[in-house]
Amino acid sequence: MKLLTRTNIYFLILTLIVFALGGMVFYERIHSILREDALERLEQEQEKISDYVSINHALPQNAISLGDSVAFSAGTSNEERKIGHIRLFNKTEKEFEPYQTLTFSISIGSQPYKAIIYRPLIESDDLTAAVAEAIAIIACCLLFVLLVSNFFISKMVWKPFYRTLEKIKSFDLIKESKVEFDKTNIQEFKELNEVIGSMTQKIASDYHNLKQFTENASHELQTPLAIIQSKLELLIQSENLSAKQMEEVQVVYEAAGRLSRLNQALLLLTKIENKQFGETIPIALNDSIKDKLEAFSALIEHKNIAIEKHLIPLSVNMNPVLADMLINNLIGNAIKHNIPGGKLSVILSEKSFTIENTGKPLTAIPEDLFQRFRKNDNSSESLGLGLAIVKQICDEYGFQVYYKYTDGLHTIDVKF
Repeated sequence: MKLLTRTNIYFLILTLIVFALGGMVFYERIHSILREDALERLEQEQEKISDYVSINHALPQNAISLGDSVAFSAGTSNEERKIGHIRLFNKTEKEFEPYQTLTFSISIGSQPYKAIIYRPLIESDDLTAAVAEAIAIIACCLLFVLLVSNFFISKMVWKPFYRTLEKIKSFDLIKESKVEFDKTNIQEFKELNEVIGSMTQKIASDYHNLKQFTENASHELQTPLAIIQSKLELLIQSENLSAKQMEEVQVVYEAAGRLSRLNQALLLLTKIENKQFGETIPIALNDSIKDKLEAFSALIEHKNIAIEKHLIPLSVNMNPVLADMLINNLIGNAIKHNIPGGKLSVILSEKSFTIENTGKPLTAIPEDLFQRFRKNDNSSESLGLGLAIVKQICDEYGFQVYYKYTDGLHTIDVKF
């Protein structure tokens, strides 16, 4: 959920709560004022009745002239004055209507009477309902105006932030070393742009320094490794070494070769990450796969592996070096880790390149094998970088690569 949307939701909830509480308070206040007004009128009617009785020494004969309905009955001298609310049936409207009553005692001479004044509350309730309806309409209109204005104002205020976000999204670490942000007069966004600009510049600088160091280190290592291997080859060919010495030299020679292959593999991964294989041309994958199988034919015959091919003519835009590396690693691994007398199936369709081969049971998690230096068999001499290179190449071109093991078959599927 976007920040602006979440802010509007919180604002809407808070506004509804405020309007609801404010409306309830306002409604109750209006209702209370009208009830108090009705009570004042009843008390005025009581005074009129008391004045009439004190002057005329008789009960009023025409209650209508006093304003509200009045009922008299025999009472006691200590009749308690009280205020009440009742509902009486209106024959004309055919419904019960609310009334407020005032009960008090009044005496004519020595004869006490009980007087009850009835005042209808229909007008008060109608007025209260009208006020509540007006409040609801005003609140809805005001809420709508506030929401719309808040949306556009927030969008305008947060515009520098979203521009900064777009700049960060489009930032390319390889091509750019500094991000240029739009100017803003909002202090917080200005500070944010300054911090992000400083961070991206530092990250880009560190990245380029690390890239240069990796390239230089790999390049410089390759020369002494080649010298070591050549000197060891001369020692192996020497006739002055004993069997024990020859064995020791052979171990060192193999270790140097392994170190050289490791250096080359890491250098290749670094070059892929640094986008140094930018040139792309249409690669006929079906022809490349056939050529690669032919190149491995001696090893295939040596291990007596049965080959099954299902290839269609298919061209994919790739760098030729990376395309060759992808096919070489996939087919090479399928042959190298196959069992004598095993099977190898190569399938190329419009949407995928699939390799199935027999081999030792899988003990590692399939997804982990695409990580660097992860191997199914830790005792093997494999560097554990072949599938990492495959994954890096697939990521470079947006391919999806999957590994699974079922019923003795290892399957790697590259989705174009």
